Amino acid sequence: MKRRMGQRKRNNQGSAIVTVLVVVAFMTILSTVMLYLSGVNFQMKVTDYRTKESFYQGETPVEELRAQLVKDVQTAFAKAYTQAMSEYAGISDPQMREANYRQLFYQAFEEIWCGGSSPRCPLNGETGKRDWAVGIASVIQAAPSGSWTVTVAQSPLDTTQLNSDGRILLKDIEFVYDSADHYVSVIKTDFCITIPDIDWGTSLSGSTADQLVFSDCVDYMNWTKN
Repeated sequence: MKRRMGQRKRNNQGSAIVTVLVVVAFMTILSTVMLYLSGVNFQMKVTDYRTKESFYQGETPVEELRAQLVKDVQTAFAKAYTQAMSEYAGISDPQMREANYRQLFYQAFEEIWCGGSSPRCPLNGETGKRDWAVGIASVIQAAPSGSWTVTVAQSPLDTTQLNSDGRILLKDIEFVYDSADHYVSVIKTDFCITIPDIDWGTSLSGSTADQLVFSDCVDYMNWTKN
């Protein structure tokens, strides 16, 4: 009887080691899985942060171009309004006055970008047309990190609504932001430029121009962002 019990004790001596090994192996696997999941979660958060940073950074040149266009509208208006006022007495029909004013505004605005002695948009020797991509790139700041690329149609200035609605469209402007970490954001939009409204059928005064809010004259259309 004593011999059997002694043999049983000797047979159970390795069971504790097996149990410890199983527990250690389980804890190792569990720790490895948890570390892996934590690493994946951290990487996802970093990727999400970088993507959002690129996403919002890509809006910077778009806002800078809009701010410049607002200044250009103010400059073009001052020139067009002054000339239209000088011709005011010679044109009796209010509609003709409005049409003349709109045409003068368009000419002044186009000259800022494509005319004069130093236009923003240089002449492209291959196409024979003004390079709007170069002109737009000249009015936006360099990216603090990464780079911005501007793509524009050869003739983005659309005046089909100039006479009917007093609007000019700057169409198909595409901004591509490539961050230092190579996260890419693409914004494509049109800019709707509304000619400041003047009632040419009434008696005009200097205060008429002073009441205009030029920031309302430039808006986005067909905005897409990826």
